Amino acid sequence: MIWVLASALSLLFLVSACGGSKANPFGVKSELVTNAQQPQALAFAPDGRLFYAERLTGDVRVVSADGQLQKEPFTHVKVPYLLEWGLTGLAIDPEFATNHYVYIYFTQVVQTEPRITARPVVWRFTEESNRGVGRKVIVGDLPITDIDHPGFNANGGMHFGPDGFLYIAVGDYDVGVSQDLSLPIGKLLRVDKEDGTAPPDNPFVGEPNVDPRIFAYGFRESFNFVIQPRTGRIYGNDNTPGSCEELNLIKAGGNYGWPDVGEFPWPDCAAGQQVKPIHLFAHKGMKPGDYLSTVLAAGKEFVSGDVYTFLGDSLLVCQGDETLMRRLTLAGADLDQVTADDVVIRDCSLDVTVNPDGVVYYGNDKEIRRLVPVKTEP
Repeated sequence: MIWVLASALSLLFLVSACGGSKANPFGVKSELVTNAQQPQALAFAPDGRLFYAERLTGDVRVVSADGQLQKEPFTHVKVPYLLEWGLTGLAIDPEFATNHYVYIYFTQVVQTEPRITARPVVWRFTEESNRGVGRKVIVGDLPITDIDHPGFNANGGMHFGPDGFLYIAVGDYDVGVSQDLSLPIGKLLRVDKEDGTAPPDNPFVGEPNVDPRIFAYGFRESFNFVIQPRTGRIYGNDNTPGSCEELNLIKAGGNYGWPDVGEFPWPDCAAGQQVKPIHLFAHKGMKPGDYLSTVLAAGKEFVSGDVYTFLGDSLLVCQGDETLMRRLTLAGADLDQVTADDVVIRDCSLDVTVNPDGVVYYGNDKEIRRLVPVKTEP
């Protein structure tokens, strides 16, 4: 009898996850918002407009608060059509209501011959009638990528913290220098939104031969992350190639290990002296440390049980490898323990965010969708 009930619930889940109109066990259904080409980053303005960045077209586009996609892009940047590079970060200024600032993070080509190189840059625009004007370079001095490793681990996510500073993930360029504090490569940076300089309370300010913008270090991937708005805690992922994919609670000055984590194929996910992850992702039927067990975690967002009764207060994580949205339930005084890891839907592979009303929006390679809470019968 228990097996029959479980099978029925699984069938209900599969129908809803594929875009059906019925609610799944988490009390949600998925609705199309707009078609889009690899919407790598999503961000809402306080007036309800959705801004999104398409990684490979270089377009930032706007959907009005009533759901209408604007005909012309907010802005366009030229990006290299190469592996992981492109337009990957988008952030709305906390004071957008008065200054209308929008920030983008992308890979800017430096040269194409004899082989391509690029550098991650952060630009700021002022929004006027859904168009970006008045470009200003906020961060333009990050190192140029290695000529022998094109397309790998450069720019990742970018978000504002509740402290008003910009946090920027920089990958290791595939060159393994993430322990070198003189370089911003393989680091999470924390910078002033006006000029990209280091705030005076950054953890390494004043130390000789150290980039003062570094907030935490020892990362490989140009990962995405989320900052819990109430507590300021930062949750981000990283992985050793193919083996150990971590969810980290990222703290000021923390060393997250790469590349000092053992030898290929990195079967020991506890190797090294780094800050230990709070959770390890793996494909179904595999365990962390198994080669090719990594899931390519992408966007992350906190969701409220006041909006989604059956999801509860939890962390949503979208993964690129299987196009899944997972719900992680966090516990402990520091919210550093994962007590549940469940699949919510099966068509999320890129970013996930919430609008000003707390409704979840998410992206896959071809579209942006939203999770609509479904009322249940009393």
